[in-house]
Parts: sequence; structure tokens; C-alpha cells
Amino acid sequence: MDLTSPFEALFPTVDSSVLSVLLGSRKPRTGREVAREAKRSQRATKLVLDRLVDHGLVFREELGRSQAYTLNRDHVAARPLAQLANLRLELFDHLRATVGTWRLQPGHVSVFGSAARGDGGLRSDIDIFLVRPHEIEEDDEGWREQVEALADAVFGWTGNHAGIAEVSDEDLDRLRREQPAILESLRADAVHIAGHPIRELLRGGMNGKAKPNPSL
Repeated sequence: MDLTSPFEALFPTVDSSVLSVLLGSRKPRTGREVAREAKRSQRATKLVLDRLVDHGLVFREELGRSQAYTLNRDHVAARPLAQLANLRLELFDHLRATVGTWRLQPGHVSVFGSAARGDGGLRSDIDIFLVRPHEIEEDDEGWREQVEALADAVFGWTGNHAGIAEVSDEDLDRLRREQPAILESLRADAVHIAGHPIRELLRGGMNGKAKPNPSL
């Protein structure tokens, strides 16, 4: 699934482009504005807008010499359309709910990289940063089952593979010293899923033992 624009990726038509513009705006848009933002011809856009008005999904009003359009957010189809357009947020909610049921709780989980930024492609991995508490062995059967089940679930939800970067909380000091590229990505765009906040971990580890470091 293309998390950058899942609505248009699943339904690659003028309708999807037009609806994406209207879903992203709370103010009336003229047909010309909708066509420009949807990157479609004015004629094709007008045909779609007129049809959506006929179905009651879009309101039309006179705005000077132009006609302006607004999504009818009370329409029964509006909520499902909004959910479809925001599948990335649905994915984050699924991850939070799943990790919340784990018997062995992680020290931290976040999504980073293209999935966090919303600029990935159809074949981009869903990158997940996972911190394992030091009291849980890396080969602990229960822990491994949880992690593997999460990877399978991500693929089932999206069709994209999960790229899970797993470290122990004891590895955090080493990461702070070595400053691998993943830390820059985590600082810039990590989306929190569970556990301790990422900046707290990068400053001093878990259990609230944060060390002030203004450079982080």
C-alpha cells in the first residue's frame, strides 16, 4: 500500500483526486482551485463535482462569478472516505492497540522513516524502532513470538513488509556514542506508539533516568 496517498492509490480516478482535495479543506473551493490541486483538467473536475453534488456528498454554492464546492461531512459516506484517506493514522492506531496487548511490554516502540513522514512508496517498508527491556533475553520465546506476530500483522494490514530495528535498552548508550543514521531519523520524525518517549531514551535511557543533553 502507498501510505503517501492511499486513497488515490487504491482508486486511481479523477474522483479520488477531487475528493482528496475536498477532504483536506474546510473552506469552499472553486472548481478551478480543485482542478489545480487535484492536477486534473477543469472539464474532468467539473464532471466529477457535478456528480458528487447530485449524490449529496458535495455542496455547491455561488461565489461571485464562480461556483464553490465543499465536502458534506455529515454525509454517511464522508467518514469512511476520511478514514480511507488517512490510512497511515489507522495503521498507527492498529500498532498501538496490538502492542498494548503484549504480555511482555517493550521499553519503547515508534514508527520512523517514510511511513512516519508520509512520503513512502508502494514497496516501502514500515520501519519500526523497538526497544527490548534488558531483563528480557533476545531469544526469549514469548518475546520473539510477539515481534514476529507484529511483523506478520503489519504485512496483513498494509501489504508492506515491516522493517523492525530492535535493540536492548542496554544498547542505547552505545547508540548515543556512535550516533548511527537511524538516530537522526528517530529525532526528526518518529511517531510514538508505546513505552517511553524517544527523546527521553536518547537522553538517558529508561525508568526516568534522563540525563540532560542539549545537543539531542
